[in-house]
Amino acid sequence: MIFKYLLKSIITNRSLWGWGVIFMLFWLLLGVFVFSTSVPKQMIAILSYASSYYGTITLFSFSTIAISISYTLYYGSSALAYSFRYTRLTPLAYFLSLLGAASVMATIMSAIMLSATYALFSWKFNFNLFPHQPLASLAISAMSGAFMMVLAMALVLAVINYAGVKNITFVGFIPLMLSYIFGFGQLYITLPEYLEYASPFTAISSLLYATYGGFSIPKVFINPSAGTLNPSILLLSLIAWILILSALDTQLLRRIRPRAIEEARQV
Repeated sequence: MIFKYLLKSIITNRSLWGWGVIFMLFWLLLGVFVFSTSVPKQMIAILSYASSYYGTITLFSFSTIAISISYTLYYGSSALAYSFRYTRLTPLAYFLSLLGAASVMATIMSAIMLSATYALFSWKFNFNLFPHQPLASLAISAMSGAFMMVLAMALVLAVINYAGVKNITFVGFIPLMLSYIFGFGQLYITLPEYLEYASPFTAISSLLYATYGGFSIPKVFINPSAGTLNPSILLLSLIAWILILSALDTQLLRRIRPRAIEEARQV
């Protein structure tokens, strides 16, 4: 029951569709018709360019899920605190339901971006740029949605339980800021290798790039000669982050404190 409620709440979130889908489709259109003028008119080059755009834009799209979950947790903190104590709802059941809802929403958003990338780039350049492993892309997307959820939950619950909730707006946008930093970073600059392997954001965009184009993962999307990344290590890094943050979230959720919305009001 709680899973259906949370899934419906996320899927019907207009802000999530506006910023996470429509706004990202706008950037995809710019990538196809404006920023692609310098791309060589060769299938391999165009497929690599389309793969990098899909990976990066979809990463940005997923970060909006984290923002939505942040506010869901904040506004529901009081209800959750009392529900865990006086009803049959348990922290673990709520955690798993929200995890599942975020994964489903991320899969839906990724399917939209995948279809739009294929259709727009193929139409523009007259090549059949069908994704190399579309099902693998959706599987990575489900994991990415789970990561964004556990990250958002860890940040928000840390604020609710131990810090002033006046910081909730800033904390809610941390996943978005990190997505842009690492997403654009991988597009244009060479980051230290240990940082790229340790970053779950780099893992998401890189694995989506690989599943769309079927290429080795370059350290810098616009400069394949800069070296490549190991997809197995990136996948293990993403899984490790999900497991570590999940363990942390379940502990923080058991200690959730009721907070009044007025506490976040800025004077």
